[in-house]
Amino acid sequence: MSNTERIRVGVIGVGQIGKRHVESYAGMSNVEIVAIADIHEAEAHRVAAQYGVAHVYTSARELLARDDIQAVDVCLHNNYHRTATVAALEAGKDVFCEKPMAGAYVDAVAMWEAAQETGRKLAIQFVTLFANETKAAKALIDAGHLGKLYHVRSVGHRRRGRPFVDGYGSPTFVQKEHSAGGALYDMGVYHIATALWLVGNPEVTRICGRTYQEIDMDERRRAASGYNVEELGVGLVHFADGMTLDIVEAWAAQVDGLGGSLILGSQGGVKLHPFSYHFSLGHLDFNATANLDGFDWRLHHVAEQGDIYDGPQQHWIAALQGRVELIPSAACALNTMLISEGIYLAEKLGREVTAAEVLAHSVSTARPI
Repeated sequence: MSNTERIRVGVIGVGQIGKRHVESYAGMSNVEIVAIADIHEAEAHRVAAQYGVAHVYTSARELLARDDIQAVDVCLHNNYHRTATVAALEAGKDVFCEKPMAGAYVDAVAMWEAAQETGRKLAIQFVTLFANETKAAKALIDAGHLGKLYHVRSVGHRRRGRPFVDGYGSPTFVQKEHSAGGALYDMGVYHIATALWLVGNPEVTRICGRTYQEIDMDERRRAASGYNVEELGVGLVHFADGMTLDIVEAWAAQVDGLGGSLILGSQGGVKLHPFSYHFSLGHLDFNATANLDGFDWRLHHVAEQGDIYDGPQQHWIAALQGRVELIPSAACALNTMLISEGIYLAEKLGREVTAAEVLAHSVSTARPI
């Protein structure tokens, strides 16, 4: 494919997240939105009219039948990701899918295997991979400034930010039958996948953890939502290379902060939020900040990266055009699913679990499209 050819995209799902994806594509000169599909016909037509999209469907499979669409963006609830993604891959489309990869680890495995079997590109939306903090940390790690990596921490915190019950979003975000999980699947996947990407996505061997739903909520909103997912998830992960990862992910926690994600190495350490780099020279210990805006400017104008790392959609389109090698977001997403479901399983069994046990116990939550 020519690296200047416009990529013809179809978008499945134009709810809260899908609208953001459509808006982003509409601002990209190298993308043409050919069609959108959503079961809510009136809303699909409204969005199509707003962005000048010619074709609208209430059936995702009708959209996938078009032979003039190269790539599909899946913006459905978690339990629909496997069905839509596998159908799109088998229809010969490259796929960009919203996070998390799926509602269950076994479904994520099926998506991964379908991509390998069809030879199509599969990417998962992790905007955090393209944050300046992440790019700066990756530059330090790749240059060897942290030395041997041995521990990484994944952290996310909201004081009271549970979807719907705390005032935003729809009830489906807090219902297992649609979203399959809570804080771990909504926020945690971003931080876990970013941590995995920075340390080379090592092989997971063992997982332990727990989830909690303890903080009071408005009883009227609780009843209306059918809330049955976690507000807090914690875990510890062991990797085959000896590295470890600890996780704390909170939609709601009665504390003003939990610190932030970090990477520890034998020669230095990095905190991501706010970004800082820590190292020692002789008897001197240094805590360094960095001009991330200047770093980003030089990546664009000195390294001449252009738009290829500006965001997940920009990167995916650039990869389809052959302008950059695709970051293995799907591989990181697969490991993230293994870890998240491993925490759920460890709590259920009351003990540490192995990666093999997670796969053996994983039950599909996929729903038809």
